[in-house]
Amino acid sequence: MPLSGPVSAWLSADSPSAGVLVCNKVKTRGYVIPVGGTAFEIPGSGKDFSGQGWNVMRQWGLALGVTALLMAGAAHANDLVRMYQLALAQDTILQAAIAQRDAAIEVKPQAIAQLLPQVMASGTGSRQNLGVQLDQPAGAQVGTVAGCGLSADLTTEHCIGDAHAYTLSLTQTLWSYQSFNQLREANALAASAQATLLSAQQALLLRVAQAYFNILAVRDQLAANVAERDGYGVLLKQARGREQTGVGPRSESEQAQSFFDATEQGVIDARNALDDAELALAEIVGVNPGEVASLRESIPLTSPDPASLEAWVTAALRDNPAVRAAQLQVDAANRDIAVQQGKGLPTLTLSGSAEHTWQDPAFGGSQTDQMIGVSINWPLFQGGAVASAMRQSRAQYRGMLAQYEGLKRDTERQTRAAYRNVLSGIERVTVAQRAVESGRVAVEASQRNVEFGTGGEFDLLNAQSNYYNAQRAYFQTRYDYLTALLTLKQQAGRLSEQDLAAIDALLVTK
Repeated sequence: MPLSGPVSAWLSADSPSAGVLVCNKVKTRGYVIPVGGTAFEIPGSGKDFSGQGWNVMRQWGLALGVTALLMAGAAHANDLVRMYQLALAQDTILQAAIAQRDAAIEVKPQAIAQLLPQVMASGTGSRQNLGVQLDQPAGAQVGTVAGCGLSADLTTEHCIGDAHAYTLSLTQTLWSYQSFNQLREANALAASAQATLLSAQQALLLRVAQAYFNILAVRDQLAANVAERDGYGVLLKQARGREQTGVGPRSESEQAQSFFDATEQGVIDARNALDDAELALAEIVGVNPGEVASLRESIPLTSPDPASLEAWVTAALRDNPAVRAAQLQVDAANRDIAVQQGKGLPTLTLSGSAEHTWQDPAFGGSQTDQMIGVSINWPLFQGGAVASAMRQSRAQYRGMLAQYEGLKRDTERQTRAAYRNVLSGIERVTVAQRAVESGRVAVEASQRNVEFGTGGEFDLLNAQSNYYNAQRAYFQTRYDYLTALLTLKQQAGRLSEQDLAAIDALLVTK
């Protein structure tokens, strides 16, 4: 299959290899414990549960739940595409890239101009004073020319008058090795600038998605941290109640206090991280993003199509706009060697001019001069400047070639990594989901052990800690998987707004 189309083409549930990630809700002893999503408040969790036995433990178990990302039947959202539309107009990196492209493409019309006719007009006005030494006294010839007069000894004739002239000239290059290669170099530079802009546009798509996912991920982390802290708070309250009534040791209160204090710091850090994540997205889109839509409860997990890694690598080396821009830069640098060489070669030029001069008769009267011809200019020696410029250009070409080769290697590495991240992301999400379920089961087992006196509260605290660690890991794997999908398409030069729209279909409002 061709490497085209939005991410939705990879996320089709009809694919034989498709898997569906669902944040399952597990029912236990009449209580629903949601696995995955954001935390919700459990009704009655503020009651004093000390000394209430198994009912307390069941109600405390509800506090472990972090809700699914969305409820069934939630409305579709388009926040991701909306953020991208804002970024198109507000992102400073993209605006700078557009300006750089606009400036770079001007080299082409400037190069073309060197091969087009050059027309120049000029005009002059002057006042002239001419003195002529006479071979013999002028005698009766005095004043025979208007504007002229003799000196007192009649040996020198002085003439004063005005002169005005205009000139219209045209030149046309018939052959210039330098100019022709400058045009080829300009073509490569203009195409490189356009490819660089395309690379910046695709990078913006990925930057917006990553910043958006980061908000969702941190928001999930905060919800999990709050739920974990509240769960430890319930255990701490219970332990203190048992200590006060003399049925529990003080060590249980101290252990619960240590877990509670540790999670309180995590809540503070997550709140700060959420502020930073929102500011990072605002930096791109230019406005405060506000409350953004969450990822829906289930997302399809499919492998890249085509399944061949080498097909993706080949597409990336051929179609990645950054690689294409670097290749065009190499072509331009190669042409520049010929440009420098052309500075020492002959130039053939067709030229024509027309000049008309108005002046007094004493200075020859009015004149008209017209000329057309072909000239050749061959700079035979310029002090070694041409040879030096060629050596400099060759060195720059080698540098561009090395950068191009390095970029190809880096692109291949990133493409292979993104491909692996998609495949491993499917496994990581599945494993993380199982870890959440296992953690929930372990918490329930620890609860029963505490109730029947076969286990200590410290084991329950550890089980709860492991459960929330599994939840946090699970949340992050979902966003890592989607990011890997977009990154793979970007490396292959196929990332477009349609791909964000496909991800947007997985976002819903509450």
